[in-house]
Amino acid sequence: MPSSTSEGPPPGSLPSGLRRAWGIADPAPGRGPKASLSVDVIVDAAVALGDAEGIGGVSLTRVAGRLGVTPNALYRYLDSRDELHLLAAERAIGTPGPLPESPRWQDRTAAWAHALRARYAEHPWLADLAIRLPLAPNALAWFEALLDALRSAPLELADKVRTAVLLDGFVRASAVAARDLATGGAPLDEGHAAMPAMGELLARRGLTQVAEVLASGLYQEPPDRTNDADFRFGLDRIIAGIDALASRPSHGT
Repeated sequence: MPSSTSEGPPPGSLPSGLRRAWGIADPAPGRGPKASLSVDVIVDAAVALGDAEGIGGVSLTRVAGRLGVTPNALYRYLDSRDELHLLAAERAIGTPGPLPESPRWQDRTAAWAHALRARYAEHPWLADLAIRLPLAPNALAWFEALLDALRSAPLELADKVRTAVLLDGFVRASAVAARDLATGGAPLDEGHAAMPAMGELLARRGLTQVAEVLASGLYQEPPDRTNDADFRFGLDRIIAGIDALASRPSHGT
């Protein structure tokens, strides 16, 4: 938990957000009024606001309002919005559960991707955070779990890291698409309403392949029906591609 403390590197060797994420004790505070909040309370509020309002809720101003204090009061506990984002992301992403005991790295890797996708579905705002090099413990636990899933794959270490980047990006992009399509609203509704009138326009432009797709009804399938199928299709193709790379006779040797 962010507020726990433990022995570790000198506090000055890591940014304050990472110190808190790793549970490294800060220097004892000087004299002053007794703290009325804690980092844990602040991070819990940020995650709850993110789940309710999206990434806009994960701000010092919104968290302060939820806790009934001024934004300046939070600076006693956190240094910046970036630190709040880091700790809230750590809390929301949590740690991965155990992967299935399968002899096939392909199955374990697919299970990892599905587990990460489920975590994004629980906390959709995670996909809106800026991409950073994973350095916090929970983020690195996910990285460790994927590397462990790939342990029997005949890949060079650099290619395992590239595989992690590829899969993480795919899961993240899929989560954004699923969230936005599930939200629906005017843009999506207007698009569906316009489709019957699109045939003639497509014919004028010679977009015959697109016209065939629209005529098939695929554009109008409910998102909750297509998202899972699209995710499985993409994940299967990625894993098949990695498998093909690993199967080259000279690869990983």
